[in-house]
Amino acid sequence: MATRSKIDYKSYTEDGQRYMICQNSVPEGRWWKGIYCGEWINVTDDTTAVLCPKCVNRVTEPPTITPRYKPTGRPKGWQWMKEYVDKDSNVFHKGVEQPKLKGTLSPTVVTVKKKRKRLTKVEREAQNRVLMAKLYDLKKKLKKATLKKDIKSIETQIRKLSRKLKIKLV
Repeated sequence: MATRSKIDYKSYTEDGQRYMICQNSVPEGRWWKGIYCGEWINVTDDTTAVLCPKCVNRVTEPPTITPRYKPTGRPKGWQWMKEYVDKDSNVFHKGVEQPKLKGTLSPTVVTVKKKRKRLTKVEREAQNRVLMAKLYDLKKKLKKATLKKDIKSIETQIRKLSRKLKIKLV
């Protein structure tokens, strides 16, 4: 049985940190690919050999990256619908295909909600100014109101406005 001769790779210590040279720096060594590396890597005290990340990338194949999301052509949340029929007339009940019902129902028409335009900071401030003015007018009206039905209706309007403004009234 042949025994391997132990190779001591060059190393040095600087500021209490040990550094060792890459295995690819030794010609005709195990990882020698004909290109001298000369990279020094920070290692622990009991490390006997190290291969730098650049040489590891040269030795190994790149990973195969597959796309995660594969579109099915179905709308969002179709698997939670009580009954969904796709374009090919496949029938699904809560995401489970029902092959016996294929072709018996017409495709499900899904209406997509329109996305609301998000208000800018200036538009929000302008909207809040208008709401604050209405709130101010209602509070003035409340002070002048004498009938209980008028007071209640004004208070409800004030509560609605304060919810829109996200203000907590005391």
